Amino acid sequence: MSGRFEMVDCTPDPNLLESMRSVGYSLNTAVADIIDNSIAAHAKTISIRYFDHGEDPYVAIIDDGDGMDYETAVNAMKLAGTNPNAKRNANDLGRFGLGLKTASLSQARSVMLSTVQHGRQNTLRWDLDHVARTREWDLETLDEEQTNLELPRKVRDLMPSTHGTCVLWRNLDRLGNVAGDSLQDIDQAMLELSGYLGLVFHRFLHPYPEDEIERISITVNDEPVPERDPFLVNNLATQRQRMQRIPGTDATLCGYTLPYQNKLTMEDRGLLDLKQEKGHTLFDTQGFYIYRAYRLITWGSWFRLLTRKEATKLSRVQVDIPNNMDDEWTLDIKKSQATPPKTIRDAMKRYVEKLAAPSRRTQQFRGRKTSNDPEARIWDVISDRDGSFRYEINTDNPYVKGFIDNLSREQRRDFSGMIKVFAAAFPYNDVQSRLSVDEHGAENGLTDDEIRECAQDMWMLANQLKHMSASAFVEKYKSKEPFSLCQNAEEILMEVSHA
Repeated sequence: MSGRFEMVDCTPDPNLLESMRSVGYSLNTAVADIIDNSIAAHAKTISIRYFDHGEDPYVAIIDDGDGMDYETAVNAMKLAGTNPNAKRNANDLGRFGLGLKTASLSQARSVMLSTVQHGRQNTLRWDLDHVARTREWDLETLDEEQTNLELPRKVRDLMPSTHGTCVLWRNLDRLGNVAGDSLQDIDQAMLELSGYLGLVFHRFLHPYPEDEIERISITVNDEPVPERDPFLVNNLATQRQRMQRIPGTDATLCGYTLPYQNKLTMEDRGLLDLKQEKGHTLFDTQGFYIYRAYRLITWGSWFRLLTRKEATKLSRVQVDIPNNMDDEWTLDIKKSQATPPKTIRDAMKRYVEKLAAPSRRTQQFRGRKTSNDPEARIWDVISDRDGSFRYEINTDNPYVKGFIDNLSREQRRDFSGMIKVFAAAFPYNDVQSRLSVDEHGAENGLTDDEIRECAQDMWMLANQLKHMSASAFVEKYKSKEPFSLCQNAEEILMEVSHA
């Protein structure tokens, strides 16, 4: 009996190129995958261009990276031209050797790669209609004249002369199906792409001080992508935890607690990309932010280690993983999903359980100057035995008590009934609904003149009826509402009482 086995040629059918289109890329993840290649090629400037009125539809990504020679360019256009298990540079954002092809073909039926190295240009193209017609794996090669004819004028003007690469997508059948056919629809899709790239590559666009990477720029039709920072590292009110290395790995964890939402400036809200829509609220964006070689992979999830809730919506954890841990994290082809292995999940769980407390404290105590004195606040929170709570007017507050003391018995009865109605009508559901989408609750403080009028009334009562000294008056009332809500309260109380 012979030891040889009969072999069958299983060369893939050219229809494989059509099948590759359904890997699951969106426009955003597809463009990001191309930019990964640009960054790996040491690009500093990346320009994205798309068609305007009167132009045939196209999307182009042009960079000033190293470029490729002919052999490297052909290899880049091959399926799985790179071994995913091969050792790679620490900052290499590639993985499977499929990104350029699968990302591009997911959006377009024609993909042209034009690359320049040492002033020499090489251009190759996959055209799915040609492959379908000929049933052959024909990768087209274009000379300089053919390349110039195929490149849109605005793209041709951006082409590098000495080194760099352009990836050009034509026949954008998928983009039209998803985004819409009108130019307005395409503009909206590209605006969303710009925001996505600003977040995913935010540490390349605006590196943190400890990041060992060079800054790059990304533009879409000459407009810089927006600046994003999910941790607000430059806000002095952001609480940063100590960075921790996960034992046995080169991965690190670093937790952040954002300032309370009423303390966020318009600039802060822009950096966080906060909007009153799903996916853009503080609640939706809490969780782990997984970075692979400084590139954001996935975010807005606690990986079932914590329950997403209002109490932790200010918490975020920066997780940095090197690209040699791809297997352990089961990184997908699109580099948009990663799942932590059990040993790392255990370390993440221990870390976030400690992190959740600052977020709760930040929301419970918002820096108001009132003391813990039971008389301090005008609104009192009452915790009931069933775990619920309610607000009532605090009749022990000196300002409220002083008002009540000047009422007749009948007026006191009427006032007592009125404040019960106020408490019963407190709009809990509306407040919760607005805060859940991060609406900015305005803290309507009193003006200095209004506080002065209140202080004059209280000083008259305190001095004439209670024979209180000026210094005692100031000390007692400066920490009580409504005076504690005014920045100049102590000065006004001293002025009124001549302390």
